[in-house]
Amino acid sequence: MWELQDQIRNLVDEYFEDSGAARVSAEAVGLDHRAGYVFVSTDEGWIAAVAGNVRSLEYYGGFEYVDDKLSIGEITFYSSDSSRVADAIEYYNDEQQRKEDAEEQQRRDEKNGLYPDRRDDAN
Repeated sequence: MWELQDQIRNLVDEYFEDSGAARVSAEAVGLDHRAGYVFVSTDEGWIAAVAGNVRSLEYYGGFEYVDDKLSIGEITFYSSDSSRVADAIEYYNDEQQRKEDAEEQQRRDEKNGLYPDRRDDAN
């Protein structure tokens, strides 16, 4: 029985890696911080929680009414077929894009010398 549990855990870990899942705070997907942390895969369209965190995610994150969910081993996956999950993934994507845009703008500003207080070691 323990071997099966280990195999399931390994398969889930492999799936997380293949799906590009990121472990983030619930705030990163627009949820109450008390919901803890989640795994989010924008490629696959799901948010997942570890067994010890499922209750918090459902209560504080509003996932208690998500019907499109699947528990595998210690992980519960919530599908973006649910509007609550889709909204959280969209929030996460928007925040990631905003961060990338801000970093790109900062690189352009630094390249154009808009930060004179920073020393340019390249010259």
